[in-house]
Amino acid sequence: MVRSGRRVLVFSAHSADFCSRAGGAVLRFVDSGSEVKVYDLSYGERCESPLLWNENPDISVDEVKDIRREEIQAAASILEVPIECLDYDDSPLLIGPERRAQILEVIRAFQPDLVLCHWLNDYLHPDHVEAVNAVIWASRYCFRPGIKTAHPPCPAPEIVCYEPIAGITPVAKFVPNLYVDITGVWERKVEALKALASQPELPGRYEIIGRYRAIEAQITANMKTSDVAEAFCRLGTEASP
Repeated sequence: MVRSGRRVLVFSAHSADFCSRAGGAVLRFVDSGSEVKVYDLSYGERCESPLLWNENPDISVDEVKDIRREEIQAAASILEVPIECLDYDDSPLLIGPERRAQILEVIRAFQPDLVLCHWLNDYLHPDHVEAVNAVIWASRYCFRPGIKTAHPPCPAPEIVCYEPIAGITPVAKFVPNLYVDITGVWERKVEALKALASQPELPGRYEIIGRYRAIEAQITANMKTSDVAEAFCRLGTEASP
């Protein structure tokens, strides 16, 4: 999956999803010479920010967004990728026709050959399902010339899904068929995760997941030297439900 010259769009329902689940792959793409851009659909101001609400029950939504904005910019800077937030609000994240059209425009403007997003059956977090459904919709209409937008049609990108919510892989039937060895970039991913300071649990949690995925990769993908890995599922393959 990782090679030079790719154009990669990463969509994330909330502030941290892109980094916790695919930050290592993003670093590998950047290091290989690919062009990567990240779009957060929300700041995760409600579901991802309980620490901020617990520390200050009187904090406003806009204040939480400001904090998360600084965090995602810091994390993206460490990953060396540009990031934008479409600020659709979360919990619930609702993506109707106008917002889907905006995502379609984003895809046509960037013309990716690869899109990373949430697992399509990550149903224990409805925001994730809403995000990936909208991204798939836009990815399957972006090439149709009868749909007029500011940017011309572009070829449909490959769609690859990253991890669901930590701990629900069996329930969500996420069966990886792609692994990315992130051993060499792991410390940089940890640095980016630490920049997302409103979620201090992320580095420890995703080290456990990453080291487990490396064991899977060693056994099932012959990646014998991998100590930390990220797992993905390419849509349209046998592992998809």
